[in-house]
Amino acid sequence: MTADAVDVCVIGSGASGSMVAYEIAQSGLRVLLLEAGQALPPDASLASVQSRMDTELVRSAAGTLTPFGRPWTVCALGGGMTLYAGIAFRYRIIDFDARAHTAGDALDPAWPIDYAELRPFYEELERRTGVARLAGADRLEPPSDPPILPPHEYSTQGRLIADAAKRLGRLPFPTPLAINSLPYRNRPACHCDGPCNEHLCPTGARADARSPFTDVTLPPGALTVAPGSRAVSIDLASVSRADSVEWLDTLSRRRARVRARCVVLAGNAVQSAALLLRSRQRAAPNGIGNASGMVGGGISFKISGYVSGSTRIDQLSTPPSGGPFSTVAISDHYLDDEVPSGLGGMIYEASGAQHTGHHGETNVRLHFLAADQPMRNNAVRLAASRDRLGLEKIILDYSTHPLDKRRLGYLSRRASSLLAEAGVEKVDYQDSGYQFGSGHLHGGCRAGIDPAQSVVDRWGRVHDIDNLYVADGGFFPYAGGVNPTFTIQANALRIARRIVTQLI
Repeated sequence: MTADAVDVCVIGSGASGSMVAYEIAQSGLRVLLLEAGQALPPDASLASVQSRMDTELVRSAAGTLTPFGRPWTVCALGGGMTLYAGIAFRYRIIDFDARAHTAGDALDPAWPIDYAELRPFYEELERRTGVARLAGADRLEPPSDPPILPPHEYSTQGRLIADAAKRLGRLPFPTPLAINSLPYRNRPACHCDGPCNEHLCPTGARADARSPFTDVTLPPGALTVAPGSRAVSIDLASVSRADSVEWLDTLSRRRARVRARCVVLAGNAVQSAALLLRSRQRAAPNGIGNASGMVGGGISFKISGYVSGSTRIDQLSTPPSGGPFSTVAISDHYLDDEVPSGLGGMIYEASGAQHTGHHGETNVRLHFLAADQPMRNNAVRLAASRDRLGLEKIILDYSTHPLDKRRLGYLSRRASSLLAEAGVEKVDYQDSGYQFGSGHLHGGCRAGIDPAQSVVDRWGRVHDIDNLYVADGGFFPYAGGVNPTFTIQANALRIARRIVTQLI
């Protein structure tokens, strides 16, 4: 595929890229959407997809570089939303300014916007996709309009967890899910008829990157989607203006270039930072937007882990073979004086595809996660070695802050106690491998007011480039303690609206 010129070139087709591309194309502007991956086959799973995805470099405990880094959630058309769990938390108010709870050597965690500014975009996104939730059940839920859809019923495991939490004096609530509990906007209700998380939704009940636009008709020729197109570098027309994007056909290895009035990075926090770093040229010798050396800095993966076990309960009926990955959550340990720093995170059900174990026992698993410290030295860097496409390999230079190790231990103990109360006699801990990347990617192109401490401004515009934006999780100066997808989408919608006003 070749293209001489477009109004906007969007790089990445996941949660943020699809939002930006479709939103801008509705205005009649010509948009080219570059996606490094391809459409997934119907039987795709996270395991099958990850086995084919490129890895990058991470540091081992001994300090040597090892090829186990995961720089993608999912490299595919539609991005990570193709195989995600549909968990749709809004960020809590504290997530937008956690300065009272971060380490003294951390970067400034305060966002240049607050929840109030983002709220209208959360509301619009929820109306477009439908989110099943219970208003007022989560004590830290920020102010919102009434729910669009009622919550999903607790699973067998979810009921066990909720009852145990109540006995411990906790306040469990239904996990908010972008999965239809009732038919909504031409998408069916979930009938729990197959595995959910890490698999394609067989019915379309779970929202994906395309769901906000299922009933939108774009002007003819407004949007061109190019799977298998890897962005290589951005060229500047002047010190303050992007001119074109060079991209590579991943099958033919041919290179092409497209000129654009505006360029939007939406590949993910790792890929967007790496693209800016690769874009070295006379006007930007250290990479675009990197005059202060902040590009790639402050990368965050969220600290997390799992605890699980099995227990025997009396079953009135056989539990369904599929359904939501999570139906119950607990936020009691989010703002908690007992947790180191006073700011903890979320604990929620994380049901695997296998609901029952040996001898008819029920498997119960909990996921716990919290925002990590935004550290300047936790960074995306480029290696001297090259990958199979001839691009500089990426280094995910990351280590867990001592404060975060203590916070993670606290959440692990609370989750383990909850399982014990639910009747699990032997609780096993599983490392999530968050330190290698993959699931939750934030920072690297962090937003802020001070160009010396950030890469983009409050609108996602690279500080010293008039027409270059970052709309993915790279924008986040602080990772927040809940799943980021819904916030990435809401912020991308906000940024897309801004771009349209600048171009029309």
